[in-house]
Order: sequence, then C-alpha cells, then structure tokens
Amino acid sequence: MNSGTVALREKAKLLDTVLDTMDQGLMMIDAAGVVQVCNARALALLDLPPALMRSRPAFEAVRQYQIAQGEFGTASDALKRWVADSGLECRAHTYERERPNGTVLEIRTVPLPDGGAVRTFTDITARKRAEVTLQVSETRLALAQDAGSDGLWDCDLTTGEAWSSDRWWGVLGYEPGELASHAHTWRALLHPEDAGAAERALIEHLSGRAPTFACEHRMRRKDGSWAWMMTRGKVVARAADGRALRFIGTQIDISARKAAEGQVAHMARHDGLTDLPNRALFHERLEIRLADLHLHGGACAVLCLGLDRFKAVNDSLGHAAGDFLLRAVAHRIRAVLRAEDTVARLGGDEFAVLVADAGDPSHAETLAARLIAAIQAPIPFGKHRLKVGLSVGIAQAPSHGFDSETLFRHADLALYRAKSEGRNTHRVFEPAMDQAEAARRDLERDLRQAIEGDELILHYQPQVSTRTGRLLGFEALVRWEHPTRGLVPPNAFIPLAEESGLILALGEWVLRAACREAARWTRPLKVAVNLSPRQFQQADLPERILAILTETGLAPTRLELEITETLIINDMARALNILRRLKAFGVAIAMDDFGTGYSSLATLQAFPFDKIKIDRSFVGHVEVSPQAAVIVRAVLGLGRSLGMSVVAEGVETDAQMRFLATEACDEAQGYLISKPQPIERFAEQIGAPEGFVAPGSPDAAVA
Repeated sequence: MNSGTVALREKAKLLDTVLDTMDQGLMMIDAAGVVQVCNARALALLDLPPALMRSRPAFEAVRQYQIAQGEFGTASDALKRWVADSGLECRAHTYERERPNGTVLEIRTVPLPDGGAVRTFTDITARKRAEVTLQVSETRLALAQDAGSDGLWDCDLTTGEAWSSDRWWGVLGYEPGELASHAHTWRALLHPEDAGAAERALIEHLSGRAPTFACEHRMRRKDGSWAWMMTRGKVVARAADGRALRFIGTQIDISARKAAEGQVAHMARHDGLTDLPNRALFHERLEIRLADLHLHGGACAVLCLGLDRFKAVNDSLGHAAGDFLLRAVAHRIRAVLRAEDTVARLGGDEFAVLVADAGDPSHAETLAARLIAAIQAPIPFGKHRLKVGLSVGIAQAPSHGFDSETLFRHADLALYRAKSEGRNTHRVFEPAMDQAEAARRDLERDLRQAIEGDELILHYQPQVSTRTGRLLGFEALVRWEHPTRGLVPPNAFIPLAEESGLILALGEWVLRAACREAARWTRPLKVAVNLSPRQFQQADLPERILAILTETGLAPTRLELEITETLIINDMARALNILRRLKAFGVAIAMDDFGTGYSSLATLQAFPFDKIKIDRSFVGHVEVSPQAAVIVRAVLGLGRSLGMSVVAEGVETDAQMRFLATEACDEAQGYLISKPQPIERFAEQIGAPEGFVAPGSPDAAVA
C-alpha cells in the first residue's frame, strides 16, 4: 500500500470521525439513489440499524424499511404523498415532522450538482416545546392584558423609544400606533398640574434614590377629557456608570377609584340631605378666613341660624315634609348669599353662615334681616304650605373673637338670646351673653349634682272626683331647692335638662322617687308621672319602668304615665308597641294636654289610652268663652264614647268645678283643690280611709 493510498484512507477515516461527531444527522444519496454516507447521528435519530446501512443500500430500501416500522404512520397526508412521490426526492426542500416516538425532526434536502442529494436531520424537539410554551405564555399574557386593567410599557432610555400594550393605548382612547411610541408622548399627555410631581418622582427613581417609580397623575384622553392613572415602573438595566438604560412598568386607569374617593371626601365634608358644607368644612373655611385676617386685616362674621317651629312641621307632617323643608331652606339661604360666603348645615334645624367680608358692621345685620324675610315665605309641599321662622345670632371678627371656636360660640350665644326673646329675629353678640352662658353652665353642673346627689324633691297635686270630691291620686311634679339660688322654677331647669341631655337621668329620678313614695301610702291611690320625649325614645323603656316598679314595690296598676301626642306621632308603630307593653304590665296611660297639639280621633282610637287630660287653656275659659265650653263638652263626649276617663287640668274657681261636675267630667286637678305641695302636707289624705274631700263641698277637708 503506497503512501497515497494510506493518506486517502486516513482522510476518509477523519471524515467519518467528523461526520459521526456532528450534532445533525447527515445522509448523502448519489445520482443512482444509493446511500453513500449516513453518519451515526442520522442512524440514532431515524432508528436505522447499522447493518442495513453498512451495505450502502438504495435509499428506496431505507424508505421501505421505515414504512415497515411505521415511521410515517402519524405523518400528515401531504407528507405521505411526498414520501410516495420518489421524483421529489432531490428537490430542495425543508420540512418538520414528528416521529412516532415524539421526537420532532427538521429535515432538509439539498440537491447535488451531479445528481443525488444531501439530507440533514436536526432534532428540534426542545425548540418546539419551548415555542409551544412561549406561545401558551404569550396567549395567557394577552388574555390577562385583555381581562385586566393594566397597560404595559417598555422604554429604551438611551433613545426614548417605547413599546406600549394595546391596553395602554385603549384606556386613553387611542389605537396602537396612532401616536408615536416615545417617552415624549407620555410627557405630552400629562396634566400640567401633575407633570411636576411626576417628573420629580421619575428623577428620584432613575437616579437610584428611590427603589421604584410610582405616581398618580392625570393624562389627556383622545376626546380631551382627563383620566386618572397610576403608573408604576422600575429600571431593569443600568450601564456600568449607573445610568438607567431600560425602564419597564404598568399603567392602570384609576379614574373610577378617584371618583369614588372624591365622592367619599365630598360626603365627609357635606351634609347628606342638603349637600351644603357640614360643620367640619365650615370650621375649616372659617379658620382659613381668620388666618387671612391676621395677615391682611379686615373683618368677617359668623351667623348661627335656627329654624323656628320646625319641630311642629316634622311632628305633624312627618320626616318627608321636614326633609323637604330643610332642602328648601338651604336653597333660599344660598340664594341670598354672595358667592364668596359659605352656608353650612350643622345638623337638625341649625345652619351657619360665614360672611367672608363684613367690613361694614351693619352688613351682617342687614343680611340676617334678609335671611329672615326669605325663610318666612310659605313653602309649598303637596297640598300643604309649610311656614317656619328663622332666628339668627351674629358674631363678628375681630371684635367678638379672633379664633373659630370663640367666634362660633359667641354667634351661638346670640342665637340662643334671639330664640329666648321672641324668635324670628336676630341678635348680635354682647359680652353679657357670655356671662349668661357661664351662669347656665353653672346651673347645668349644679343640676347634674342635684340629680346624682338625690337633692331634688317632688311636690304632689291632688286629682279628685268632680262628683264626690274623693281623692283619686296625685300628679308628681319635680322641684329643685337650690342651696344658694333657692327654689329654681321648673321652666328654668326642665328645658336646661332637655338641652343638656340630663332629662333622661332626671326623668328616671322622678319616676323612681314617685313610685317609692306612693308605695309607702296606706291607701292605694294612683300616682301620675310625666314622660319626656327623650325617655319615650328609649327602646327598653317598658323594662326600665318594670324594674323601678319591682325595686320600689309599687303595684303597676297604681302608676299612671302621662304622655303628649307629639311623643308618638313621629313613629306610631314603635310608640304603639311600647304602650302595649306598658299596658301589659298593668300601667295606665294618659294623654296629656289634649287639644293643644295635633290630637286626633284616629290617634285616640289606635292607642291604648286610659285617660284624657284637658289642657288648662280650655278649662280656664269655660266661664267666659262659649267656644272653650263647646270644646270641653266635645272632649268629655269623646272620652265617654271611647271608654276613657277625662281629667280637667287647671281648675281654679268654683264655677269651673260646677261646670265640670254638671258636664260629668270624671276628675279635676288645679289650684282650687290644691297647689302642688310636699307629700307631708297630705299625710292625712293618703292614710285616712274617708279620703280627701274637694274644697267647696260641705265636707271639705283643707289640705
């Protein structure tokens, strides 16, 4: 063997080695269709036996072997036709097919110049799986973007070029590509008022001082409106010197959230019924105005407004009428004020006005007069014409105070004076009002101590039969003997108790003391106690009363509770439930002051009253007023028809007593019989079996 032959064999061996180490399978077919070369990788990828290929078979033999092994059983119809068409073998062609074992091959055929072809086989299974995984991920991402509210963006900070998702454009009303995908576009769409804050936050992050970028801002939509956005981002690539290179993030439309927050903020600072500023916003604006006065001088005024007779409308026509009235009043007040002034609803029937510029001291009083006149005009409500008045208290800054709390308190004191001096008028704060308020606070403190210290006393006024003069019971009336002020009249401390909230404690003290006293009496006389509106609002009132009866040992049948119709008219179903529970205990119920409020036959029929009390304003005029006499007769007839006894209050003359006896009134009460006195003055009557005889009769026993 010569050296040339050896060299040739060495080259052939080297070629075989190179071919067998290739990552691709390779098969070379000559012009006669014989497989001249088939490397090890091709054998492995195609599962061909080495023995078959060692003999250099015809390519057709290889194909038949593959067909016999089911190699093309899962191939597509197009591929099967290609396999069957041997004339296509040497055409340039590249295709992919999945083998029965799941391997995916990329097969490429390259024709040779002298005939035949080279065919390569590449295992692309991993790549195809990665492509499928990527496609699934991209599909999921696209679905998530469509379902979510996040717009995505990716910005090359070296060029300013950016990519934004369809959602990013869509929330602003643009089609993708309608505007340039560049950082300048984002800046151009920013609201001018938000651009500064957004740029500062951006610089903080790009410089590395802030870990992320987050900013709430407005962006202009295609239609010109503004959308609130929350943009978050982070630098994901930096140069060696720290410069930010790539910036990606999200943008969410938060317009709905901002609108909701705005609504909540508005609700927190405005009255829900009238949409006027509430107390908090009023004081905020007052503080701002007073701070301005400190710096620049000038004057402002605070007006506290209280509606007169509002409760009467609310009680007689219900809350719907009351709410309508408050809205109408708010509208009228706004119509009188200047744009720079503020009106607020403080709650209930109380309003406040801030007169921003009150340089002329008379301006606030003139405004108060105009407000009173505006509110006086009747307000149509269905078939009714609602009519209320307005009382106004005025305090001016700086003359009456230079801080909001003092100024407002002084205006409130002036309102209190206006209400106590006739209502439907206005009063300007005077220093003496502060002294009066201090005295009122002292009185409230003393009243609280008197209730807690059991320092109050009860006086009792007898109720007698008009026919026989027999004592039937007493009405218990609270009195306050102040250690330094002396006897404080009820009309001085009862309203104070109602205003301060002490009426609940006071009412419970009266009820307990009256029951305790009556339980000591030898004779089973009744004791009548008035219930205040605040007491009647207690859901557990029947249980409270039963507990007091149990504690004191008084039989429920000896207790009579007096209520006015205004206590029950607001919520008649609730009131009926309370009265029925009290009746179930055996407690008697009397309607007090009948004829002075909104008493109706329907109310008397619907509620379980045992007694009607005719107000003294009618009884006191039966001698001189035919109309009063007719009203009293009508009430007496009504009581008989409904099976209720009738008590006449305020009987002061023998003639009134004779009239009541003639008209068959059941009971009488008044100064003719006895003024309210300590129970000790009636010691004989509450213990003597013969009872108490009314003055004026032959058998009268003087109390």
